[in-house]
Amino acid sequence: MGIIHSLEGFAGLAAAQARPQRALRLAGAAASLREAIGAPLSPTEHARLEHRLEAARQTLSEAVGTELWAEGRAMTLEQASTYALG
Repeated sequence: MGIIHSLEGFAGLAAAQARPQRALRLAGAAASLREAIGAPLSPTEHARLEHRLEAARQTLSEAVGTELWAEGRAMTLEQASTYALG
């Protein structure tokens, strides 16, 4: 869970730094890991994350945002960790 929370935090940070592609990839990776371990976001956590990602989603077209999210979801744990720290 710590890695997932870190990825979500990095996604929020990327969104705040106007790096929407990075934000959505990281959020997608975190979502995939949550799904893999059966730990969905609570409604409050979901709303908080969506609020942080709102600007990133508005910056990009829906198609591009969906593609970036899918790229993040396809990352392995190692790939996501390396990307987050890169």
